Amino acid sequence: MLPGLPMRICPTCKSAYPTRGTQSTCPRDGTPLVDAAQFAAERSDPLIGATLAGRFRIVARVGTGGMGTVYRAEQAGLSRQVALKVLKRELVIERETVARFHREAKAMSMLLHPNTVRVFDFGEDPATGHLFLAMELLEGELLTARLDREGVLDVREAISFVQEILRSLHEAHSKGIVHRDLKPDNIFLARIEGHAIPVVKVLDFGIAKVWREEGKIDQLETQAGTVFGTPRYMSPEQAQGKALDPRSDLYSVGVLLFQLLTGRPPFVDEDAVVVMAKHIRDRPESPRRAAPDRPIPSSLERVVLRAMEKDPEDRYASADEFERALGAVLADVDAAKAALESGRRPMFVPRVADLPRVPLAIGAGVVAVAMVVAVVMVASAGSGAPPIERATELAVIETGTVEPAAPSTPPPAAIAVTPTTTRHVVVDSEPPGAEVWRDGSRVGTTPHALDVGASEHGTLELRLDGHESATVELASAASTQTVTLVPQRRVARRSGSERPRAPRETVDPEPTTTPATSTTVSAPPPRPQRDPYERFD
Repeated sequence: MLPGLPMRICPTCKSAYPTRGTQSTCPRDGTPLVDAAQFAAERSDPLIGATLAGRFRIVARVGTGGMGTVYRAEQAGLSRQVALKVLKRELVIERETVARFHREAKAMSMLLHPNTVRVFDFGEDPATGHLFLAMELLEGELLTARLDREGVLDVREAISFVQEILRSLHEAHSKGIVHRDLKPDNIFLARIEGHAIPVVKVLDFGIAKVWREEGKIDQLETQAGTVFGTPRYMSPEQAQGKALDPRSDLYSVGVLLFQLLTGRPPFVDEDAVVVMAKHIRDRPESPRRAAPDRPIPSSLERVVLRAMEKDPEDRYASADEFERALGAVLADVDAAKAALESGRRPMFVPRVADLPRVPLAIGAGVVAVAMVVAVVMVASAGSGAPPIERATELAVIETGTVEPAAPSTPPPAAIAVTPTTTRHVVVDSEPPGAEVWRDGSRVGTTPHALDVGASEHGTLELRLDGHESATVELASAASTQTVTLVPQRRVARRSGSERPRAPRETVDPEPTTTPATSTTVSAPPPRPQRDPYERFD
């Protein structure tokens, strides 16, 4: 080894190579090279060179996590390189940790999808008592490293990565497994021969829960001194220690997609408890507002916000449905990207299938009537005839009962019809979380984003328990419309010591031929009042 020169060393044959060289593996045995500091740390690791369970020879250290260390190992008899995860010795004495490790092995061994890291074997070394998990060895990088380097991803690439994550989750959820800790550190971008782009691998079902077999988790557990799960990506129900189902994972995927598109998670704070409280109570910012210079169409924004709804019932019902929704917005993403590249701010028009049928029919009728009136007015001006007479003549021509006379003046020029445009409106409320109703149907909760047509005159109704309902006129709504909801008045009960008021004098109306029947109309029962969010302790 040359003194003073940075070197990279082969953990197997101990050969040293200059760092400035381009090679990353040892030319003698193909083992990945490590820097001198890592090599020194590995030399003090007693497991380097050891063989576990008589079949896994540990070659080098790959990384260290909260529950154990991951090594590169060779499986005897198969000459297969594997990633061997070995549980820390100090944790083996904890019964819950050992049970959690076996749960991880059991859950991951059931998963065979190509977007999930494969588990080949697991067990316990009889000589040392080490618990181990043998997985496929991956080459590539964590999504965390990619985000640290680039900040955000191309929108199409972000959607593609998330779709692969959802495919992995679709298999896990179908087998009753909820991941519960989806985050960039658990997403690996693997370089696989035959694939031009990285392949997503979902890692670490280590705190996965087989929810069909286990009961509710009543409180947040701890893992190596950290919160069970990662606060920045927790669903509201996980932050409250409630029972979880697959929709909790979909919330975490929505948070991850928000970060891939905008460059940051929706809720950030140095205090983990504050972040968890925000997941429970606060509405996420609009992705297009968080990253106005990114090609994020309104259709994609709706997908992200739906995945992050506070109530699991309002989210996508399955990973498969979430994935299909992302596939449906790709054309809008391409249009938004093209508009930005040409220097234009894109105007996102919703698909016809997404528009309410009644307003669409009314709008079409209004446009048709306006065009007929315009034709009548122009034709009347061109012929010099009074508007009424000219309109009658056009009506007769339309029915075909009378042949029209040859026009004495040249026909009017073609009328250019300006296409209708839409504008993006975000309706919010103070306090947030109000239900948004339109045409008798619940369409979401505040803040609610939608596209409003130029000739649209509908209204939205905002409802929140304990507050008076409010309406928003779409025709006059601003791009960001915030409505302050007024708390409902509480009628104080009259105490027994109060003196009753004297009844007011009434005058009987004069009798008529047919006496009027008195009808008593009862007011509808008040809606039950409750706090829109559970208290976070």
